[in-house]
Amino acid sequence: MIIDWLAQSGLFALTLAVVFVPGLLIGLILRLRGLVLWAAAPGISVGLLSLLAILYPLLGIRWGHLSVAVGVVIIGALLYGLSLLVGRGRRVSLPARRDRRANLLLAAGLIVGGGLNAARLMTYVGLPTALSQTNDAVFHLNALRWIAETGTASSLDVSGLIGGTSFYPAAWHAVASLVAVDVAQIPVAANMVSLVIAAVMWPLAIALFAHVASRGDRMITALAAALSAGLLAFPQLMFEWGVLYPYALSLAVVPAAAALTINVLRTWMGAAPGEKLRRAIGVGVAAVLAVAGTTLAQPSSVLVWGVLVMLWLTAVVLHRYRTGDRLFRRRALVVLVAGWAAVVIVWLALAYLAGSVLWRSYRGVPGALVDVVLNSHSLLPAAWGMSALLIVGIVVAVREPRLRWLVVAWAGISLLYVVSVATDLPVIKRVLTGPWYGDSFRLASIVPVLVVPLAAIGLAALIRAIARRWSTVRALGRMPLAALAMLVTAAVGIIGVVVAPVILLRVAADTDEQSRYAMDQDSYLSSDEYALLRELPELIPEDAVIIANPSTGAAFAYVLGNRDIIPRTWSPPQSQAWDTLASAMRDADDDPAVCEALAAYGAPEYVLDFGIGGTGPGEYLMPGMTGFEGQPGFSEVAREGDASLWRITACD
Repeated sequence: MIIDWLAQSGLFALTLAVVFVPGLLIGLILRLRGLVLWAAAPGISVGLLSLLAILYPLLGIRWGHLSVAVGVVIIGALLYGLSLLVGRGRRVSLPARRDRRANLLLAAGLIVGGGLNAARLMTYVGLPTALSQTNDAVFHLNALRWIAETGTASSLDVSGLIGGTSFYPAAWHAVASLVAVDVAQIPVAANMVSLVIAAVMWPLAIALFAHVASRGDRMITALAAALSAGLLAFPQLMFEWGVLYPYALSLAVVPAAAALTINVLRTWMGAAPGEKLRRAIGVGVAAVLAVAGTTLAQPSSVLVWGVLVMLWLTAVVLHRYRTGDRLFRRRALVVLVAGWAAVVIVWLALAYLAGSVLWRSYRGVPGALVDVVLNSHSLLPAAWGMSALLIVGIVVAVREPRLRWLVVAWAGISLLYVVSVATDLPVIKRVLTGPWYGDSFRLASIVPVLVVPLAAIGLAALIRAIARRWSTVRALGRMPLAALAMLVTAAVGIIGVVVAPVILLRVAADTDEQSRYAMDQDSYLSSDEYALLRELPELIPEDAVIIANPSTGAAFAYVLGNRDIIPRTWSPPQSQAWDTLASAMRDADDDPAVCEALAAYGAPEYVLDFGIGGTGPGEYLMPGMTGFEGQPGFSEVAREGDASLWRITACD
């Protein structure tokens, strides 16, 4: 398996370039350095690419590597010119003093966290060419082929894949489309983007967030990077559940976006009146792009960013309120009221736009509270080590006024999780969890954004306590604190390497489910169905159109078979014509209404028979789209096992 992944190292390098190079260029122009630069770069890239994707169709420019490169360079030149007009300002980075041991500790943390996240994801996916056999993957992968055909990755256009004209957040699609240099590589490109999100973006982002939240504590920063692989809820769960590619991207950007915004506010509040704009503009532009990126990947994640920033700001204001003058108090109250009002308005708007909450409760309140304490959200196995460190971190944070907001944020997301899994009160559940569709899996994936920094705070406190307690022991007394932390980081890595496979096997045993990337005769898209889709270019003309029950996985024909299909997503159209086809298409030779219904969809010439369908989530029973053998008006073109392709002759 490792050899297969190594064989895709070129595509992995391209993914790194797409995710990092635009952000690094802009970040250097904005005077970002060190961890701030590297952690902010992906968010800047995602924001910049998603905005360019919206702009290009308006200018008549086709989306592609060359046009994107030119656009990034032009934006960089404009920002550089603006920086010269405003004044370069100071560099934004970690403290200026050079501490090799601290830098080595951070590097070790990033390697441990990134390595474990990568190992876990690759183990679950299996081969880099594997397909996420979930209904959401049908839309996302088909969208990448649609972008290649149409030359637009705009959030205003991507819904055109299914004939729509509404806004659809397409930041992930803009990024992934630049990795998928060939239609045949689209599944591999999706897996490479997932790998970069899990192994590179997430450890960097959570390290920066922990650094800013702890006011520059380098040990906490490095430990947060190492512990970024400590929970299955994120990033792993997002590549299993759904699959939620865009949501995973948005959450991987959120910690960096929040850290950059907090950095801007700190700079603004600490600078002299004449210096505020000059000192804050660089990191401010980076923050705006990162927030745009997370919003255009999945809008609900902007609420996570907003709440984190407002909780931090509220904590700062409360800390300074007693000692501040009357002017400070008035301004602070205005800012807090305006900020929280904006969060509430966006929250309610997203809850309304999301529609009715579809996910029902499946845990009692006591069980949900146990999940919160043991980090066993959404039926995941308990994370005993992380939970113990979390408790220590909460105790430390409660005793430190400037860290208490992290505990409040953790309690808030925990409350939302409990509401999602343990209640069915319509109004309360929709208002509180509506932006996430009431989905406990999406809410559970937010938890690591708070648990990882708190656990890092707890582990750092334990390391320092051990160093103080054993300072009289000769061996430990001579050991630098950074070296002791390095040993702990190494232990986290070693234990992770040993325990991770055991946890994966346990999860598989407890759920009795195989990986959603595994393919056999019983998977969402069976091996026979996959083989038939891959043969389509040799079986039917390039301009041919197919129709099928989309919930059987047949809609993958658009991306895997390079042939158009109706519909191009997993859900069927809502129309009387489709209802006729779903129930009676196999009777086309005897029922004139069937040919009329086919004409309503452009008279497709072929139909895929992947079975009757199912009754599970995202599945539909369509008896009229199966059992064509022996039916007049249909001639068999090809067959792979139980999967078959038929030409529709009844309406000729």
